[in-house]
Amino acid sequence: MKMSVVMKSCCVALFFVLTSVSAVQRLDTFNDLKKINFDKFVPSHSLLLLHWFSNIVDIDNNDVIRLTFDPNRGDYGSHHYGNYERMLEQLPQGNIRYQYYTVGNLNREMSSRLPSYVVHPRFGYEGRNRDRIVIRVREQNVGRLSGQIIDRVYITQHYETSDHQGTRYDPVHTYQVTTHLLSQIREFSVESSDRISLMNLRDDFGSRASDSQIRDIRNSWGELACLGLFLFIVIQEKYISNQHNNRRQPKAKRNTHPDVVVNIPESRQYGASGMFVSLLQDEMTLKVSTSTSGKARILWDNVPENLLNEGVMVVLYNNDEYLTYKSIGNAESGNFNTSIPLNEGLQVRLHKVKKLCCFWTSIGQELHRGEKFQNPSKVSIIGYEASLQLFAKDGKACARLFVKKSFNDWRSKFKKSWVGFYTSADEDTTNYEWWQWQWATKFKPSKDFQDYQVYEYRSGMTISPGVQARFILQDYTEKACTACWRE
Repeated sequence: MKMSVVMKSCCVALFFVLTSVSAVQRLDTFNDLKKINFDKFVPSHSLLLLHWFSNIVDIDNNDVIRLTFDPNRGDYGSHHYGNYERMLEQLPQGNIRYQYYTVGNLNREMSSRLPSYVVHPRFGYEGRNRDRIVIRVREQNVGRLSGQIIDRVYITQHYETSDHQGTRYDPVHTYQVTTHLLSQIREFSVESSDRISLMNLRDDFGSRASDSQIRDIRNSWGELACLGLFLFIVIQEKYISNQHNNRRQPKAKRNTHPDVVVNIPESRQYGASGMFVSLLQDEMTLKVSTSTSGKARILWDNVPENLLNEGVMVVLYNNDEYLTYKSIGNAESGNFNTSIPLNEGLQVRLHKVKKLCCFWTSIGQELHRGEKFQNPSKVSIIGYEASLQLFAKDGKACARLFVKKSFNDWRSKFKKSWVGFYTSADEDTTNYEWWQWQWATKFKPSKDFQDYQVYEYRSGMTISPGVQARFILQDYTEKACTACWRE
């Protein structure tokens, strides 16, 4: 009886192993990709990771995929994968060495080598670092990248935390990606966006995107337009097909204006700065602030109910280039921590939500603008014709020295002076952040400003609320102190 139970358990276990391996679905075409329910069951971020991967490896005329980075070194957030759950095929035995690796862990040290569109995805494409690419590498000449060939590629994902499965991968949502599909995705290379016609690419892949949708993708994605078209085809086009019963959409009427425009109703007027002001929305606040991680935080307040009912979004801009956006639903006030490093000149604008089809949305008509983010004003260095300014650059705490051009001997006067960074005004002068300081005479020259010569130092300290810069003489005498950085 016991033997029967043991045999039955072994058979069940063997059946589970064989089932999990054989159940891995192959993806060979875009139509196969469209069958995956991205967003609901599989993170859309998987497509960003797959797009990057298809363009980082080498694929020759014989469809051989060659490795171009070292997964043993942790390149691109990679590391060895043991396949202990037997989710994938067991490694072949013999003289040739095989190994599985997982790629795309955004928390690993070398993940910073991944492109920005993968590490800092646009709103709606976040994956919460669950998705991965798994590769099987055949090493014909161990230690030589030229001898490392990839013969299996998979996309997979960790289970949700609520599934209580630890760090295991989900075999139900694991897919093998063929070389043919990788080669197709390579045609949507980011580097091709400037020289390939999106309409030609659309036609080559039988896309049903209309001319106006192509223009919208070009306007919205800019230099990443090919990536935007790839995502449109895979995620959105199946919904268009369903809506139109697999019939090609009629061409949209020609529109001589960009899809994202600023229409100024009569209820608005221009201010002295040239920025329009809504007479009906004077109490609305749109602001760029600082999160604790040095990233830009979007704040909004007093958004009128009639606009909320129409559907609006807050959009972060750098000059006239949009960086990220968030639909705010019915929230009259709120905030949103972006993944964009804080820099001067960032601006929040309120736009209508433009609905394209199903849940595919884009940036519609602009309604209102907040002020551009500006660094705090400089403070005087007591007793000298010089000033100190705390500013943010790419999310880091930085300092500027403004030295009056008539202050000719400033280098000798400041020979033993330095600038330190502090986490708050409560810190003693001697308690500056470790290694976050610099001699005043070692600041690097910057652009002159009016009657001042300007010098800068960029620290590695994250800019966040409470941070402060101080100008110190040799004996810890404080000669200037900036205001604490505000939210």
